[in-house]
Amino acid sequence: MSSASEMEDVFYDAAILNSVKTKEDVITFLSDYLFDKGYVNKNYRKATLEREINYPTGLATKPTGIAVPHSNPENVLKEAIIAAVIPETVKFAEMGNNKSVIDVGIVFLLALKGENNHLNYLKNIVNYFKQQKNVISFHASRSKSQIKTVLVKDILKIV
Repeated sequence: MSSASEMEDVFYDAAILNSVKTKEDVITFLSDYLFDKGYVNKNYRKATLEREINYPTGLATKPTGIAVPHSNPENVLKEAIIAAVIPETVKFAEMGNNKSVIDVGIVFLLALKGENNHLNYLKNIVNYFKQQKNVISFHASRSKSQIKTVLVKDILKIV
């Protein structure tokens, strides 16, 4: 498990994506945001889009799915996670079954360096969203600061 100090070195942010229509729009918007802030290199967006095709990240939580797209560590300059709420869901293929499509309303874009680090974050996200009430309240969020607070305190449990 990552220590609290390792997790504190990660940049956390939130977005509400009202005008996206596809998973490509979501990944492009969030990747470009991290690129503009200097967290990822120019290859991050393309690599993340390609990775999502071969290794989809949609999770069939209820009543709306979540997705956790990410790229390889060599495309990450400084670690970051963005939590995004998509009021009008977009289609993502299901993790482990790219023939199955999920309506996703919550996305966590991960820009992390270590595989263990990535797995720890993924575990925290999955555990939090096992409870339907958490999915419902998170997806209903319309405040970036509220989304970021829930991400840091409730999902990742960084105090």
